[in-house]
Amino acid sequence: MKPTENLHRNAEDVADSLVAMIKKELTVYKCIGYLDPSDTSIITADDRMAIVDWCYYVADCCQFSRQIVASAMEMVDRFLCIPSQVTHDALHDQHVFQVLTVSSLCISIKMHETIAIGSNFFSKMSRGAFTAVEIDNMERTLLNGLSWRCNAPTARQVGLSILSLLLPKVDLPEVTWGFLVEEMKYFTELAVREYYFSTQRASTVALAAILIASDGLDFKPRQDFMKALSSFFVHFGFKDIDHLIVLKLKIKLASLMDDAPETVCEHDEVEDEDDTLILTSNNQCNDFGERGNRSVTGGDNMMTTLHPHHIPFRYTYTLAIQ
Repeated sequence: MKPTENLHRNAEDVADSLVAMIKKELTVYKCIGYLDPSDTSIITADDRMAIVDWCYYVADCCQFSRQIVASAMEMVDRFLCIPSQVTHDALHDQHVFQVLTVSSLCISIKMHETIAIGSNFFSKMSRGAFTAVEIDNMERTLLNGLSWRCNAPTARQVGLSILSLLLPKVDLPEVTWGFLVEEMKYFTELAVREYYFSTQRASTVALAAILIASDGLDFKPRQDFMKALSSFFVHFGFKDIDHLIVLKLKIKLASLMDDAPETVCEHDEVEDEDDTLILTSNNQCNDFGERGNRSVTGGDNMMTTLHPHHIPFRYTYTLAIQ
């Protein structure tokens, strides 16, 4: 498949969709922040990052789009901004926070994937750390708390829309468009890990990711690309202050590259099966449906059993089936 096949050709439809997404992110889908660094009793940004990494690993093991993680964490972040007993418990109890995130991931999978994974699957995967009833109950609580608004535009979606609008305006080789698309996806995936970006507009994060991606272009192509991108700023009402915010985010996003986990292309064995999330081919898990006779098992505490080398970001990898 050609890289530009990921981009839409109908500029009018894309523009209308983008206007709607920008309007929604300014009104309905907003996260004002919920972590207080001065409060040592609540979860930290590092706790959040750990479970995001775990979610990415699950998505890759199950061969799902990493988009489900962005959608799931958007729901978690927005829910935790709403004062309630459940949000208080989630912010002060690692177990509740993990159940909330797993439940959100379940919802996201149901919305975006053709094969759903039920709560029983995640209960088995946690080796009883969470029960299926806990996950089901938290799903209902989450959906009700968000008034069933659970399909917010993500930075990746906005980024693809922006690149789709720029496609007919900039004459670039197919391989260059492929580079821009993949780099934009990478940086938006990276941003999901950082609590800081959960309080920013999806369109701002998307623009920052595109700006960083454009740094890899040669001088003349980048000049043409930036000219077209500047017209986007004007047309969609991004004022000077918004431009400055984008540049600020661009710098912060770029700095995250040094902290990103290393990518592993294949993984044939594990050192400790009790502490590692692994794929096996010996047992059948019905929650996988048509994906084959595979099951997933994991350690008792998901947030402490992560191994950084298991978490792929920049390029897709294949996990060897044992």
